[in-house]
Amino acid sequence: MKRYFGWAFATASLLSIATMGAASAADMAVKALPPPAPIYSWTGWYAGVNGGWAFDTTSTGSLVAFTPPFTGAVTAGGTPSFLGAKHEGGFGGGQVGYNWQMANWLVGVETDIQGADIGRTSTVIFPGGGGIVPSVSTGRDHIDWFGTLRGRVGVTTGPVLFYATGGLAYGGVRTSVTNLFTPATSGNFAGSDSSTRVGWAAGAGVEWGFAPNWTVRGEYLHVDLGRSNVTMFDPVNFPTDSATYRFNHVVDAVRVGVNYRFGSTAVVAKY
Repeated sequence: MKRYFGWAFATASLLSIATMGAASAADMAVKALPPPAPIYSWTGWYAGVNGGWAFDTTSTGSLVAFTPPFTGAVTAGGTPSFLGAKHEGGFGGGQVGYNWQMANWLVGVETDIQGADIGRTSTVIFPGGGGIVPSVSTGRDHIDWFGTLRGRVGVTTGPVLFYATGGLAYGGVRTSVTNLFTPATSGNFAGSDSSTRVGWAAGAGVEWGFAPNWTVRGEYLHVDLGRSNVTMFDPVNFPTDSATYRFNHVVDAVRVGVNYRFGSTAVVAKY
């Protein structure tokens, strides 16, 4: 009988120790699991500001038409066949947009608008010759403001986004030409045009979430607002004569921007 109770006591003790060990091991396994890692989310609205510099790779202002009395001046160089106007200058404004993130892919839409001082006056001096008196000619194609409405497609790696973008572009353009002879009675021609142009824009950029709800970006855009003609006249001395120049409103722009993203930028992963 004593031997029976001894075996029963030993068996109960072993079962108790085994149960406690299993519970402890299970508890340790649960405690060993790391906390769910937050995943950066780009989905949502954002708004911000931007600024940059615009330039062109080719100048503009080609003579495309003129009345017969200009023939001698064009041949000699008193009326230039090309004015060589350049687009160059700064701009700044704001943007607003929305992103949808799907795994590591992102699609979005963005609109922006900015004031600009893009355009420089070119001057062509003709000293005289070939039977034509001296002249000074100028050409200027200036972009006062521009905006875009673009789609964005990109790839995300956490808080970093690489993207391509493209869509509609529009802007305000002022263009002017002059061809002034000496003396002025030999010709004092001038013309100008001011209009809102519509075209397209495309480019690429990279954006980085450097702080909660804040991102910074660098972006390149090619902006094409089409082309237009400007005709110059001298209504006093030569009321029936004219010459027309064509200007291409095309710039390349580089800019940086800062955005505030509304809502949380981190989503806790689920296991």
